[in-house]
Amino acid sequence: MTPAGMRPPASPLPPRPADGHKGTFGTVLVIGGCDTKRSCMVGGPAFAAIGALRAGAGRAILAVPRTIVNSCLEVAPSATGLPLSDSVDEAVAHLKDTLNGVQAVVIGPGLGVSDSSVELVARVLQASCDRPVVLDADGLNVVSRELVESLTGSGAMVLTPHPGEYDRLANVLDLPIRPRTEQERQDAASALSRASRSVVVLKGQGTIVSEADRSWTCDRGSVALATGGSGDVLAGIIGGLMAQGRPSSCAEAWDLAVWGTWIHAVAGEEWSKRNGTAGLLAADLAAEVPAVLKQVPRLQA
Repeated sequence: MTPAGMRPPASPLPPRPADGHKGTFGTVLVIGGCDTKRSCMVGGPAFAAIGALRAGAGRAILAVPRTIVNSCLEVAPSATGLPLSDSVDEAVAHLKDTLNGVQAVVIGPGLGVSDSSVELVARVLQASCDRPVVLDADGLNVVSRELVESLTGSGAMVLTPHPGEYDRLANVLDLPIRPRTEQERQDAASALSRASRSVVVLKGQGTIVSEADRSWTCDRGSVALATGGSGDVLAGIIGGLMAQGRPSSCAEAWDLAVWGTWIHAVAGEEWSKRNGTAGLLAADLAAEVPAVLKQVPRLQA
């Protein structure tokens, strides 16, 4: 475990050249949100987009159902809206056109687990196989239902399960469920990483970032992070870093997932120093990110 106060053993982040523009720093496509009779999820994708922008991405696109796109943009006005049709065929066609101009994709925040969500995720994963992908929240839940085989196609994929999402994936992949001790959690993250050929960010107290046979355990953070939207911000941060770093393999994506996890944890710490351990909102957490990002080493331009 990294000693408290030390930065993680990951490669430096990409440079921020003085003559850079928003295209230089990449575009993140966030696919999520739902509007059904049972639920309406606006915050998840919006906070993921904010996390990506706060982590330095040049642009974030919110691909959400057209009935909630304006509501999402009220939460994240710096993002660009991409209203999606109820027709999966039309939505996928629109997303395929958009994928040509993005450098990273975040799939899942607030997406829901309907049959149409399953089909949408399957087809988007196939279409985005040459781009870095963060699979989070309901993106993981729909994969654990019917799409586990789709996890092995992307060159740089990051999974960000909380314990319940891990258990659902582990059950389908015949891996140990309900890991509790630190060693069990490390073994579980490594096993899921190997089975899915992905980077795994197993969230919890001491979040573990695993890729094949290497793992890093985050010893930073605060219980204040146990709040709605916190995981969406994390997915967005990792997506934003990948849009800038543009990893082509899980080995390269591991460094960015480690930094994203560390930035998220330290941002929660910094807020807690001023405010205590209760009452953190996702928007407050994202607002802490740029100051923490200053502490992360970068390559020279």
